[in-house]
Amino acid sequence: MSVLINIEGYEDPAVSICPNGSQGETVSVGGLLIVLPAQPPKKKIAGYGRPDDLHVWERIPMPKELSRIKSMDEWLEMPREFRQKFSPYIEEEFRRRREGFWFYNNGEPTYITGRHYMMLQWTRMDIGYPNFLEFQRDIFLHLAACEADPRCIGQLYTKCRRSGYTNICSAVLVDEATQVKDKLLGIQSKTGKDAQENIFMKKVVYIFRGYPFFFKPIQDGTTNPRMELAFREPSKRITKNNKTSQKGEALNTVINWKNTTNNAYDGEKLHLMYLDEAGKWEKPTDIRDAWRIQRTCLIVGRKIVGKAMVGSTVNPMDKGGKEYKELWRDSDPNERNANGRTRTGLYRLFMPSYESLEGFFDKYGHPVVDDPPKAIEGLDGEDIIFGAKTYLKNERESLKSDPSELNEVTRQFPFTTDEAFRDSIDGSLFNIGKIYEQIQYNDDLFPNPVVRGNFVWKDGVQDTKVVFKPDPKGRFRVAWMPPEELRNLKKEERGKRIAPNAELGVGGVDSYDLDATVDGRGSKGALHLYNKFHMEHPANMFVVEYASRPPLAKIFYEDVLMAAVFYGYPILIENNKYGIARYFETRGYDGYLMARPGHLSSKNSKVNVKTKGIPSNSQDVIQAHAHAIEAYIHDHVGMHRETGEYGKMYFNNTLEDWIGFKINDRTKFDLTISSGLALLGAQKGSKKKEPVKFDEKKFFRRYKPIS
Repeated sequence: MSVLINIEGYEDPAVSICPNGSQGETVSVGGLLIVLPAQPPKKKIAGYGRPDDLHVWERIPMPKELSRIKSMDEWLEMPREFRQKFSPYIEEEFRRRREGFWFYNNGEPTYITGRHYMMLQWTRMDIGYPNFLEFQRDIFLHLAACEADPRCIGQLYTKCRRSGYTNICSAVLVDEATQVKDKLLGIQSKTGKDAQENIFMKKVVYIFRGYPFFFKPIQDGTTNPRMELAFREPSKRITKNNKTSQKGEALNTVINWKNTTNNAYDGEKLHLMYLDEAGKWEKPTDIRDAWRIQRTCLIVGRKIVGKAMVGSTVNPMDKGGKEYKELWRDSDPNERNANGRTRTGLYRLFMPSYESLEGFFDKYGHPVVDDPPKAIEGLDGEDIIFGAKTYLKNERESLKSDPSELNEVTRQFPFTTDEAFRDSIDGSLFNIGKIYEQIQYNDDLFPNPVVRGNFVWKDGVQDTKVVFKPDPKGRFRVAWMPPEELRNLKKEERGKRIAPNAELGVGGVDSYDLDATVDGRGSKGALHLYNKFHMEHPANMFVVEYASRPPLAKIFYEDVLMAAVFYGYPILIENNKYGIARYFETRGYDGYLMARPGHLSSKNSKVNVKTKGIPSNSQDVIQAHAHAIEAYIHDHVGMHRETGEYGKMYFNNTLEDWIGFKINDRTKFDLTISSGLALLGAQKGSKKKEPVKFDEKKFFRRYKPIS
């Protein structure tokens, strides 16, 4: 039975999650198409015949007579008539566990997976049995698809605070471990103590102890283990009076936890793994490196033999967030390799905080996102008078005067993935508050002024005219183009081509000299074109952004050259990157490369001011570079507090690069380097004048003779 089903109108197949192979409604969760089981006859759906407003999830307690039984030993010792009476009930619970469950919810037939049913019906938490929540249903559906899909290694869930994902994963671990034979299930968290105390002991063990007897396999060890929950044959049979031992065949399955090291499970074969708070793992054990090793524990050859559950809120970028963000980037189910897998093997999932915020669910478990026309009864019995989105926006509005606190609240309760991956403001070189204001403004722009594409020579003939061809996967992002009369202008000086629109704008380039690196993840080439102040054209504005690493360095050089020719702007480079300088010279365009600006040379410098480009290792230049970006952010990014207008910096990739910029580790920030170079090139610097010595100056007064 194939679980991958082609759906008309969609390029990628959908994933069927029905254990019996039936096909019902197709839904999309996290960009993943999921085929639900076929809907059963209405009479077989729980809640049939009741009024719609009484259609809610209800946990049905176990029959009192059955609830008194604590072990399989006791069950087998009960009279035959007793067992015959309750066997159908137990068999039905096993069926629901395997196939899932249908119930009417506010009049709508609603399917939940077997794992979701087990959590709602049989998983007692420290706060009691959980409520049905719509967003958790989506998490379970997505997880079921990840488990069913032979191309997928697991789920990656980026969450807000208090969304209950730890409870979900703990419930899944216990559900799976009590069904399968000869398997290992593992747990890791941001620290070993978190894995042991907060997940294994407080969640996993507690959940298992609350299971009904018929779901409990033979257990080895104490009823309150600290290291592992082992479903093995006890080493010593216990007497009849001590009912901790059970008759039957042992599963030989174990749930354990490990300390937070990259190779904690290296060499072991895992059936199910939970990586908790993956966005908070800090070096030397970061989640990116850990996952490279842990995924090998879930694969044998080409076959995936185990699955992972990975979830987290996101720490600041320098405290594990950066590596987690990379994991997220490489887990897009819409971007697969030739084997059909994402780069990580995971499928990512995100839900806005306003869909999972406590206190904003109606009695049916649906999120109250927008303001209702009238009060709605919530799960807790209290009225909900406005939506979760309004509540969160009000919280943000009240913190506008405190950028640091506002940023933290936005990070912890994000509306978008961009907000989820925001960095902390504390310790940042630049004003992150203004940068995030601009990013949010850009996200809401419609239509967005940025167009992707590539610059190419017309008809493929070099040194003729450059044209721009839109392409959604193009290497260039363009926010403004000069009018036709200013494009592809030619100007010569002393027989050499020079940039004809130097008064209008300038470019900055962070280049590289080597072709593609061995791992394909080397530093990118980056380019920015920037408009100077001008009365007729958009002023003080970045108009082109480029960040790519073509397989050959000369492809990047030609890209830069074509953009410079199209706009007619001179380019400022770093003078230690020889490749691009030589390429421009060979192509006859070295006149487009700016000499070292006079204001960036020191009085005692032995370097010729006319040298092409500027030194990248000069402390004066490094400081001037950072100050230029800082000043630009202050003047032209985010909302102007007096006018209420927003800046025209439309390139979010650059804005995000500025957020993480570290002045003592500049090599990783290609877009920051190139944008700063463009700003330096745009400055109207002049050499410092020597102080005037008045004793050497002669004054003469001229008079016009009188006729």
